[in-house]
Amino acid sequence: MSRTYKRARWALPLIFFFSLSLRAQRLLACACGCQIFDMGIAEMPTTFDSTRLTLQYSYMDQDEDQSGSALTDPGTNPDKRITTQFFTLDLAHQFDHSWGVSAEIPYWQRYFVTDNNGAVGVTDAQAGTTPDIASAQVNTLSDIRLMAMYTGFSEDMSTGLILGVKLPTGPFRVDPLLDRDTEPGTGTTDLLIGGFDRGRWSEDWGWYAQTLFDAPLYARDGYQPGNNLDVVVGVHFDGLDAWSHLKPLLQANVSLRGQDSGGGDAANGNADSGYQDLYLTPGLQVGLGSSIQATGFVYLPVSRNVNGDQLVAPWLANAQISYLF
Repeated sequence: MSRTYKRARWALPLIFFFSLSLRAQRLLACACGCQIFDMGIAEMPTTFDSTRLTLQYSYMDQDEDQSGSALTDPGTNPDKRITTQFFTLDLAHQFDHSWGVSAEIPYWQRYFVTDNNGAVGVTDAQAGTTPDIASAQVNTLSDIRLMAMYTGFSEDMSTGLILGVKLPTGPFRVDPLLDRDTEPGTGTTDLLIGGFDRGRWSEDWGWYAQTLFDAPLYARDGYQPGNNLDVVVGVHFDGLDAWSHLKPLLQANVSLRGQDSGGGDAANGNADSGYQDLYLTPGLQVGLGSSIQATGFVYLPVSRNVNGDQLVAPWLANAQISYLF
């Protein structure tokens, strides 16, 4: 192992602690974050001088109400349900062993249900009001992400650094029923910084780790989303690959979202924003010939803590198929 590669092994922990320090500067009426779906071994470059086209589908149905670390009476949250399907086109190109770029173009289908007469913390019956249920269906492009990768620490490109931006391409006034934290776009340009590392314990067992920090650079129309940090650590078993091309995966996903600033619920401000989540995420990867690879995950919450009162999903799902050329 070269000295350069040994030094690169320190890159991921340094990025992680740097991200935490930024998060401390400013630690959603919905506890969600689509960045979690872009983390894992399927996102890491594995081939030299290649282009990868990926189609990704992710699903999240937030129909449970939570306060702190416990589920609560859904009648105390005016928002009743947020069902979102994410369709993402990801194009990545590796110029050589050292440099690569990628672009992610997401499309959202979001169904949102709320009670216009509801109030946070009390039911309609307690407040003496009649429910006024309204819904909105949103189908639109969201915020595009552009990233550059440096993978020149070793010949196998197993360690890399990521630097990029999230552009304010998604609408943030798409429907008057939606608060700013449930809109498809944030209206802000965000700095993205992260890294990844992977290795092997044996011929059959390997591991990987990745982190990505999202820091909005300014407020837009009085609203600035909180900083977001995602970390994933996973293992894969390659013992089945010789005859089935199947690779079982198991990873832990940590997602930390800071509290938003401005633009929150009119009655409750930003008290109902920000969370700390831990998911256990089993998955499966399969090779479909020499150029096609499919990967799927189910995200199961192990520990979840939200600020205030928020809608959460009992599970999340993600599937993607990639073509290398």
